Amino acid sequence: MYLFINPIGSECYRSEQNILRLVDQLDVEVRISFIPFLNLQTVSSIMKKKNIPLNDLRARNQIFNNIYQASLDYKAASFQGKRCGRSYLLKLQKQIVDLGTDYSEDVAQATAQVSNLDCAMFNDDRHSSFTINSFKQDQQMAAEMNVHEHPTVVVYNLEGVDCGISFTGCDSYDLLKQLCTGQLNDEIVSEPNASVKKHPSTSLHIL
Repeated sequence: MYLFINPIGSECYRSEQNILRLVDQLDVEVRISFIPFLNLQTVSSIMKKKNIPLNDLRARNQIFNNIYQASLDYKAASFQGKRCGRSYLLKLQKQIVDLGTDYSEDVAQATAQVSNLDCAMFNDDRHSSFTINSFKQDQQMAAEMNVHEHPTVVVYNLEGVDCGISFTGCDSYDLLKQLCTGQLNDEIVSEPNASVKKHPSTSLHIL
């Protein structure tokens, strides 16, 4: 299961929590990867939701730069272990989403400290060419999986489905559970690449 996220976005934060909660309840092994994703379309989507004029270049650049650096921060934390990266990500999102703090250098550093990271290593990695290239590889993966927005989850090896499924609008726990337990298999077979019935904002796509 791959979840493509804005690392400082509220919908993505809810999606991550739903997925982690679901995995705890499923009786099958699930491998999860949270993948930072950023493009011009996702920035425009954020601006629309916040009622920021799309021609406000200063706001657009600020949003882009914050998501980009937060993505590199998450990648850097993950280099110290997948669990470290996930802990950093969730703590960062808690500060921004739950507590209403704006992303900043100070917030990034404080989150690294409370996540018990090696802060010297973290600061070296968050600006390194290796981290930047790793982020670029994530964007290439998103393109290969036809991901265009976040949050989007891509699931492989679903029981009863012999293809990968891309699932947008994935901040609903109930829909994620239905997908992973096979309750949406009939819709996948009968109406591939269509909106989920009764949930027009959610779409399934066969890869």
